[in-house]
Amino acid sequence: MSAQGEPFSEQLTPPQTAAMLQRILDAVEKDDRNRWVEVACAVVLSLAMLASAWCAYQSTLWSGVQTFRLAAANKAGRESSKFTLAALQMRAFDGAMLISYLQAQTQGNQRLEKILYDRFRPEMKTAVEAWLKTDPLRDPASPPSPFKIAKYVQQELVEAQRHDDLSAQEQASAEEANENGDTYVLLTVAFASVLFFGGIGGSVQSRRLRIGLFVIALVLFIVTLITLGTMPVCRQ
Repeated sequence: MSAQGEPFSEQLTPPQTAAMLQRILDAVEKDDRNRWVEVACAVVLSLAMLASAWCAYQSTLWSGVQTFRLAAANKAGRESSKFTLAALQMRAFDGAMLISYLQAQTQGNQRLEKILYDRFRPEMKTAVEAWLKTDPLRDPASPPSPFKIAKYVQQELVEAQRHDDLSAQEQASAEEANENGDTYVLLTVAFASVLFFGGIGGSVQSRRLRIGLFVIALVLFIVTLITLGTMPVCRQ
């Protein structure tokens, strides 16, 4: 052992030994200076990966919400069409009944007049009563028909309007859900960019370039995270 150690000690003079130890110490200190960059980069990359997964999850949820709200809007639109058609049919029935009633009245057929009057639909009967009080057969200023009276209200049209409003609301909600889903997809891409710059920074040897790439990843991460904080969370 001593025989093998002597040549090694003879090859290095004390100044050389000190220089070698100094280089080792400098390398250790350099690694310590770079370690904070590596630790910080690992933390940012981990958070970016979690945030990216969350954005992808939210994007999927908002896409489902959009689908269901579009379906609800279409259903409400169909219901509105159904009630509108029923209102037109009832209006045509009321018009035919009114013509027959006026004919019986002008002909003095009181029996037929009463039969027709009793068979008016409730809303039509209310409108006819209000219309007859304006003396339409003699007063040219009276409303032209009971349909122009404010008391003539068709529940079918009311329901049709309600479903129209509901359809519009669901359509607007679907568009909002689509915008939210698209924004979450964009945020997912932004967090993926953070992972890209952080991953590239970990593979380069230049300390300055590594710090530069880490700063880019950190700034992009912070901006994207702030934007994520303003986004609505889907819980449906």
